[in-house]
Amino acid sequence: MTYSFHNQADPLERARLRIVLATVVINVVAVALLVLAPWSDWKTGLALNLLDNFLLLSFVFLRRDILIARLMVFGLAVGFAELPADAWLVLHTHTLNYSVGGGPMLWCSPVWMPFAWQVVAVQFGYLGLRLRERFGGWGLFLIGALGAVNIPYYEEMARRIHWWAYSGCRMISFTPYYIVLGELGIAIALTLLALPLRQASRKQAVLLGLAGGLAIFICYALAYLVTDVLLRTK
Repeated sequence: MTYSFHNQADPLERARLRIVLATVVINVVAVALLVLAPWSDWKTGLALNLLDNFLLLSFVFLRRDILIARLMVFGLAVGFAELPADAWLVLHTHTLNYSVGGGPMLWCSPVWMPFAWQVVAVQFGYLGLRLRERFGGWGLFLIGALGAVNIPYYEEMARRIHWWAYSGCRMISFTPYYIVLGELGIAIALTLLALPLRQASRKQAVLLGLAGGLAIFICYALAYLVTDVLLRTK
């Protein structure tokens, strides 16, 4: 499917792109600044995600935007469905440690983690949707590359701002190989699942989000198998 001139010229589409990119920029800058805050812990993670949600929800209400609303429902389902993936990384691989941030937990994850994944799903779902519509298969390649670079940035910085840390696995600096590989697959999976959201119902958005949580588990498990089981044994 090609991306039409009509869609490019749509003021609402341009506004959507601006608000989603604004959350990306705000998060990148905030995380960089939090490195300078030795008091940072789980509360800064929660505050940042509340800000993201406030901006996105404000956009939905002010512009009466159904697509971003569906993406937020999709993202929230992704966030809660991702909890088993976190638990697997914490309890089975023993490579992920959330204790550095303190605060209340939801199973093995910080209480704010589902909302962090919600924002990630909105960002990559919408940007991937636009890239896929504009560039076809190359759009999937681009969003996968963005996922492999952007999300591991947060993984790298999380240790410094006391959100979480990794150990006991093969890493580049403080970011596991399996995270880089897994996030590439996750960005593509979230894009593919977001494609029907322009016409999806609320129930379908929830089901697609649950599938997204499962996809996160599968991508991490396959990436860990490749980088820390198969390659380590060679």
